[in-house]
Amino acid sequence: MIVSFRISKLHLAMFVFALIAAFLVATKISGGSSDSQTIEKEVKKIVTVYEIIKDNYVHDVKTEDIFNSAFKGMLNNLDPYSDYFSPDEYKEFQISMKGELTGVGMEITMENGMLKVIAPLEDSPAFRAGILAGDHILEIDGESTESFTLSDCFRRIIGKEGTEVTLTLLHQGEDNPKKITVIREKIKIKSVKYAHIIDKEENIGYIRITNFQEDTSESFVEEVKSLQGKGMKSLIIDLRFNGGGLMVPSVEISNMFIKDGLIVSTKGRAEDSREPYKAEPKNAVFDGLPLVILVNGYTASASEIFSGAIQDHKKGILVGSRTYGKGLVQTLVEIPGDKSAVKLTVSKYYTPSGKCLQRQKDKNYGLDPDELVELTTAEEVELLKSRSQEKPVDIKHDKQLAKAVEKLSLLK
Repeated sequence: MIVSFRISKLHLAMFVFALIAAFLVATKISGGSSDSQTIEKEVKKIVTVYEIIKDNYVHDVKTEDIFNSAFKGMLNNLDPYSDYFSPDEYKEFQISMKGELTGVGMEITMENGMLKVIAPLEDSPAFRAGILAGDHILEIDGESTESFTLSDCFRRIIGKEGTEVTLTLLHQGEDNPKKITVIREKIKIKSVKYAHIIDKEENIGYIRITNFQEDTSESFVEEVKSLQGKGMKSLIIDLRFNGGGLMVPSVEISNMFIKDGLIVSTKGRAEDSREPYKAEPKNAVFDGLPLVILVNGYTASASEIFSGAIQDHKKGILVGSRTYGKGLVQTLVEIPGDKSAVKLTVSKYYTPSGKCLQRQKDKNYGLDPDELVELTTAEEVELLKSRSQEKPVDIKHDKQLAKAVEKLSLLK
């Protein structure tokens, strides 16, 4: 049973005053402005709605739950990526950014009001269950995702290790939804995978980056240097189905190939959201290494930062199909003394040539590859199914990879 408590009229008055004062200080609005009066009116309305809920709702509701929902509403209505994290949710989010999370293992997004899978993480429960990039998730445990926010969906999919979640999926090109039950696991994501010499005659190396997390740049350096020790002369980096992650590791890896100049810039309304990220010569440890990057329609966010920097600086060739087009940057702001946080979209990022990749209707978005090699939906499905650490990359059945090998072979 949920325990409720009531706030006295005096406490309510003090609460309203505190809220109004906080709004005025935060927005630096003078006391007599029309905006100030509007804020005062709306804050009073918030408290009135709160009282109605506490006094009349059929069940007792915790006060913090009511305000958590209000905070979430403020953020979720801005865009799919802005959000409010309660203390427990913020703790889970921090764990996920370190590469470990209990769930099913997939990158998701909201597209045209529908929950969509960018990609399942390799070797995850979602991957093994047959969830595919491009799938639409119609239901989570029997509840329609139609009215859910991206954060709502994320929180319903993660859960305790060993528990089940049932997803109703619609695969691309199919008409009939399928129900898939997945058992949640503690997922330790390995972001840099399957580094090996893919062509021994031409000494071409291959590395797959599945997402960008805190340890990605360190792991990447180790793997590339290991391949160089085996005689590697050129490199293919596979970013297909890489939904992004953290910006900083993607900038760090870009700098490994770019000696000077701009890598990416962010631009927003606030002064501190406008920042150029420039290469430092001392970090360009792989400058001059012939490079091809494999991309597709599920290469997004941090992956596009890296790919865009390499393409604009002409440090490598992009092979594949047009990338996803996520050009929004979020920042985390911790709420003092509460262990909660706000994740807010504060800027857009721009490639060195000044292009914003954010997808928009009827407009060019994402990155166009230097060599367009498109796969059918069926070919992409087969590519995902074939991916495993234990199973070697198959050049014969992957025409995008074959084109990458061809391009590097011609650079002799």
